[in-house]
Amino acid sequence: GQNALIVDSSALAEQAVADIVSSAFDSAGQRCSALRLLCVQHEAADRLLAMLQGAVQQLQMGDPRALATDVGPVIDAEAQQAIEHHVSRMAAAGHRVWRAEPPAGLGGHFVPPTLIEIDRVADLGAEVFGPVLHVLRYRRDDLPALLEAIAASGYGLTQGVHTRIDETVAQVVAATRA
Repeated sequence: GQNALIVDSSALAEQAVADIVSSAFDSAGQRCSALRLLCVQHEAADRLLAMLQGAVQQLQMGDPRALATDVGPVIDAEAQQAIEHHVSRMAAAGHRVWRAEPPAGLGGHFVPPTLIEIDRVADLGAEVFGPVLHVLRYRRDDLPALLEAIAASGYGLTQGVHTRIDETVAQVVAATRA
């Protein structure tokens, strides 16, 4: 599914980043419940994304049998090619792409953890089954429309919210079709 997480400006960024990294990049993003769409309130986005990039850059890519490994390879060469094609297509369409720097000499079907900034939910298209997180900035007044767009996408196995405002929790839960 195109699993979404809403993070508003009241959220504790450190907690949100820990959850984002775990959900989006554990298992190389190859879980049906992996986070695919991070929606960050505009006022909090720059700080949260800088923190997120720093956390992602610290992830260890390597053999998943090693306890120190955070991100292993994707399932096969076909999956790797499909993910890389998606990243290239999004970059060619003008979306800002940021990728963690993989270690030198890494063999296997690895895809570095990737963030892609998008302008609207419809930019997602089909699910990308790998360590790719799409980031959408939203304005507080646009939250109802954002929630409607997420619900209308036809995907939605999981959905989450990071906020300290009870009304926002209620609003997100009421609109969620996950």
